[in-house]
Formats: sequence, structure tokens, C-alpha cells
Amino acid sequence: MAELDLSKSCLVVAHPDDEVLWFSSILERVGRAVFCFEDCAEYPELGPGRRALLDAYPLSHVSSLRLPEPCSVHLVDWSRPQPDALGLCLNAPETTPARVANYRASFHALRAELATQLRGVQAVFTHNPWGEYGHADHVQLARVVEDLRPQLGFRLFHSGYIAHRTMPLAAPFIARCGYWFELPTQPALAATLQALYRKHGCWTWPADYERFASETFLEATAELPAAGSGVRLNCVTP
Repeated sequence: MAELDLSKSCLVVAHPDDEVLWFSSILERVGRAVFCFEDCAEYPELGPGRRALLDAYPLSHVSSLRLPEPCSVHLVDWSRPQPDALGLCLNAPETTPARVANYRASFHALRAELATQLRGVQAVFTHNPWGEYGHADHVQLARVVEDLRPQLGFRLFHSGYIAHRTMPLAAPFIARCGYWFELPTQPALAATLQALYRKHGCWTWPADYERFASETFLEATAELPAAGSGVRLNCVTP
């Protein structure tokens, strides 16, 4: 396995605060970190808060694409999740044609932006194909980055966070995971950033969330793993 240089890698997350929740162990180590979404039609206070937060962000290698969030988190029926070319099929009862159109537009906007942003990087770290605890925005971003990998030639690593409801969707991917590693999380950095998010009114996770001591990253590969291999995952309860 070729040596991985994190300083030549890029972290790409869907929403501001995802980097704190799922990637604190590598946030300061990667060469660049990119947020994708900013304004959110369902929660209009998030956009201004995220803009103010980015202006005050203490790490200089973080930037944002400032794309509108497709707001798909509640639009998947997790009793029957269905992957598709855009990420996940939006199959919850409250899904409307307009919401599906937003999700489709988001895929193409992400792909156009990231085709430039990810050019020349050695590796990309991003969400996993099951969306950690089950967020269709996360699944879509994972799908976009995977779609760009053959064209741009980077190695691709997904977060190792999972929830009970996403385990069936994760199983086929995990069965093919031949290489993974874990790093210690950075609780002091995460606490500092969480306080900044809460100050600007754009923290989207429970305030009492207890972070793991370490977190896992799984490399996306078409190769079958050696018999008997295993992987350590971080299981969360949304």
C-alpha cells in the first residue's frame, strides 16, 4: 500500500460542522478542507450563521463552495433505502418532485465544482456511501467524489461512522474494504469549534454528544480483501 501523505490530501464535507463530528482526527493534518453547502431553505438561520462562522474560522486551510443545501435528510425511507446514480432515492412520503429536482441539481453542481477543487490531490477524505447516521446529502457527496475518482486519479477514503439503520446499506461496501486505518480524535479542537458553531447558531448535532477516542477511515477499492480481514467502525445513535 503506497504511503499516504495527509498534507497532500483534501477533506470534503457536505455541511459545516461535519468536519468536527466525523473528521476531527485529520482536520488539521490535511492540506485543504472544503465545505460544500451553506444556505438551507428549511432552516434559513443556518446560512448567515455559517457565513459568519467561516469568517471567524481558526484554520486557514478551510474554504466553502457556498452551494445551497438540498435538505434531503428527512426524505429517505430507511426501512428500504435505495442507492441510485445521484446518491439515494428520495422515497419518503413527504418527497415532492421539487425536492427531487433540488437533489439532482445538487449532484451536478457538486460535480462541476469538485472536478476543479480536487485536481492534483493525492487523496480525498469524505462521507461514506451510507451517510454515517443516514443523511442523503452525505451519500450524494460520497457518490460525486467516487464518480470523479477515475478521472482525477486520487485515493478515496470514507469515514468509518455508522448507525444501526444504515448498517444494511453499508454491508456491501464494508465487505470489500481491504485497507483501513484509525487515528485519535482531537477533542480540544472539536470542543473549540463546537463552541464557535453554537455561538453563530449553526451547530446541528446534540450538544452533549460524546466523541470517540479514535475514528476509522476506509479506502474505497474494487479489490477483494484477504480472507479473515476486519474493520473497526464508530457506531452512533442519531
